[in-house]
Amino acid sequence: MKRFFIFAMFLWTGIMGVNAQEDRCDVNGDGVVNIADVTYVIDHVLGKGHASTPQTIDLGLPSGTKWANMNVGSTNPEEYGGYYAWGEIEEKDYYDWSTYIHCDGSDDTCYDLGEDISGTEYDVAHVKWGGDWRMPTQEEFKELFDNCTSEWTTLNGVDGWKFASNINGNSIFLPAAGCRWHGDLNSAGSYGFYWSSTLNVGIPSSACLLLFHSTHAFCDSWNYRYNGLSVRPVR
Repeated sequence: MKRFFIFAMFLWTGIMGVNAQEDRCDVNGDGVVNIADVTYVIDHVLGKGHASTPQTIDLGLPSGTKWANMNVGSTNPEEYGGYYAWGEIEEKDYYDWSTYIHCDGSDDTCYDLGEDISGTEYDVAHVKWGGDWRMPTQEEFKELFDNCTSEWTTLNGVDGWKFASNINGNSIFLPAAGCRWHGDLNSAGSYGFYWSSTLNVGIPSSACLLLFHSTHAFCDSWNYRYNGLSVRPVR
């Protein structure tokens, strides 16, 4: 036990040393360098996995919106997490109109869930995590783009997109988790697809999302509601 304590103190000293503000010291990807990074490394060494409690990242955004450090269904920032059709709260084996519970089997029979499902019974982030966690709106994705520097990067061997605040320097990492379409996982490691809570009013069988790949990111994309995409909560 004494040796373990000495190891933990040595690790803490190293992380909080002269290079503490560099991205490589933020090993748990929560946007700050603190004791949680030590716990993350120790749990990994002991084979216990990583802390499963979502962390709130303050990016200093004008609206006061704060972002989670991990996806719904994940236990660490670089894990892909779950894949959910828009308005559904459970994963499934097959994703198409025939299995989408909010329609009668086709794109022209989609039920009206409202123009924004954030914080409702159709919001997987709110249902799964509780409290004031919810799906981000399309406007909140736009705010992220307007107030952050973003780039394709790697966290613990996983490719994805990083948003670093221009206001306070904190950051979030979104893994390139791909998407579920029919029975397959597509584009994992090369594309990220993240639902917003906002309906695409012009095509109500679709909803707005954040899309990125290695060279570009877009906050004004859309996809059919039945597809299984990632969800990154806000509060």
